[in-house]
Amino acid sequence: MLVPLFLALAVSAQLQPVPVDTVYLPLPNAPAQHLALHCARPAQASHKSVLFVHGASFPTMLAFGFEFAPGDSWLQYMAQKGYLACGLDFLGFGASSRPPAMSGPASDAAPVTDAKAAVTEIAVAADYLHQRLGMKDVHLVAHSWGTVPAAAFAATHPRALASLALFGPIVPVKSPAPDNQAQPAWWRITAQQRLEQLRFKTILPAGKYLLEPAVDRFWASAFAATVPHVAGDPNDALRIPNGPLADIDAVDAGHYPYDASKVSVPVFVVYGNYDDVVNDAGAQTFLEKFTGSPLRWRLRIDDGTHVMHLERNRRSLYESVNAFIHAAEELAP
Repeated sequence: MLVPLFLALAVSAQLQPVPVDTVYLPLPNAPAQHLALHCARPAQASHKSVLFVHGASFPTMLAFGFEFAPGDSWLQYMAQKGYLACGLDFLGFGASSRPPAMSGPASDAAPVTDAKAAVTEIAVAADYLHQRLGMKDVHLVAHSWGTVPAAAFAATHPRALASLALFGPIVPVKSPAPDNQAQPAWWRITAQQRLEQLRFKTILPAGKYLLEPAVDRFWASAFAATVPHVAGDPNDALRIPNGPLADIDAVDAGHYPYDASKVSVPVFVVYGNYDDVVNDAGAQTFLEKFTGSPLRWRLRIDDGTHVMHLERNRRSLYESVNAFIHAAEELAP
C-alpha cells in the first residue's frame, strides 16, 4: 500500500529526535555560580513553555531528560506537543555549579539548596523564559521534594505561572517533630545504591518490576558522571545537597514553607498507586489546602511508584500532565 507523501513526512517528523540544549544562567547574588537549564525546542516556535524541577537526589537529565531511546524523554515529549520544554538543575545538582560547601566537610555548613534557595533559582529560570525567550505561559511541573519549592514559588509569584503540576508531592506523615539538631550540608550515596532504591522491592508485590530496561542499563553510570569526585571520598561516593532532605523532614512534621491558599493557578496532584510518599488520603488533604486555585485535579495512576517517570507506565503520566496543562489553558482568560 502506498502512503501519501504528506503523511509519510508527518510520521518522519514525529520520529526525529528533538535535541536538548543547555544554557547557563547566572545567579544575581552569586555571580560565581550558575544554574543549568536544559531545553528541548518545539518544531514550530511557541510562546508556551513547561519548566520541570527535579526531586531531592538526582538532576533533570536523570529524570525528565533521561532518554529511554534516542529522542524519547519527557522533555522531548513535551517539545513534540508544541512546548518549549526546559528542566532546571538546582545548585549542587547535575550541570549547575557546586557551592563551596559541597567540597568541605558536611558538618561545616548549613544544608545546601533548601526550598528557600530553590525558590530563588526557579525565579531565575522563569524570568529567563519570560523575559529572554518571550514565553507568555510557563507551566511548572515538579517531582517529589521539587514540589515544595515549586508550590512556594507559585504562592509568592502569582503572575509568573500558568499552572502547577505536582507529581508525587511530599505530604506530612505525622512523624515526630525534628529534634532541631544541626543538619549537614550534604549527604552521600553511590549511584548503584540509588538505582537499587528506585526498584522499590519492598513496596511492590512479589514479581512486579516497573523500571524501564534502559534505566537498568544506563541510569547508574549516567548518575555517577553528574557528580564530581572529591579527593578523599570513596571512588563511588556521590555528594548530594542536604537542603531537600531537611525540607522533607520539616514537611513530614507538617511544616510547609508556603501558604497553599496563596496559589492562584490551576493545580494538579498526580501519583502512582505504589507511591510510598503520598496516598489517596494524603493527596486529598494536601490538595484541599489550595483554596485559591480555580482548578484542582487529583489523579492516581495504576502501576506506578514514586519514580513513575522512569517506569513502564510513564506515558500515562506524560499524557495526564499534558491533559491538565491543556485544561488550564482552556480556563485562562
